[in-house]
Amino acid sequence: MIENFEFNHWFWFVLSLALFAFEMMVPGVIFMWLAFAGIVVGGVVLMIPDLGWEIQFIIFSVLGIISVYSGRTYLRKNPIVSQDEKLNDRGARYIGHRYNLERALVNGEGKVRIGDSLWLVRGDFDADVGTSVRVVSADGVVLIVEQV
Repeated sequence: MIENFEFNHWFWFVLSLALFAFEMMVPGVIFMWLAFAGIVVGGVVLMIPDLGWEIQFIIFSVLGIISVYSGRTYLRKNPIVSQDEKLNDRGARYIGHRYNLERALVNGEGKVRIGDSLWLVRGDFDADVGTSVRVVSADGVVLIVEQV
């Protein structure tokens, strides 16, 4: 089957696009480096069209190993830092803010309205509706509050 299939530059460019797409679906920063190796092999095959498929795969394998190792080493030394550390931790964003109770704090549990959502709050006290509370920490989707 391989004898009938032509491994030209388009094969490597399409493979690289597929690897980039796979990186988007399954993030892990490994397929991107293989895609770069595929682009280089596609460029080499574009310049030397008579290169056998065996040599193409050897070049791809060597470049793939080198690019994955180099990329992982680079990212280990230079990790990607988010500009917003609390991006995926909504509860932590509310720490230090004051809110009024929407539902009374009874047996240490109540609710506050933040935006258009009601958040479950817990505290070591009981309080009536409208009492001002300050968020001191977050436990998952539960906000821990103290009376102001």
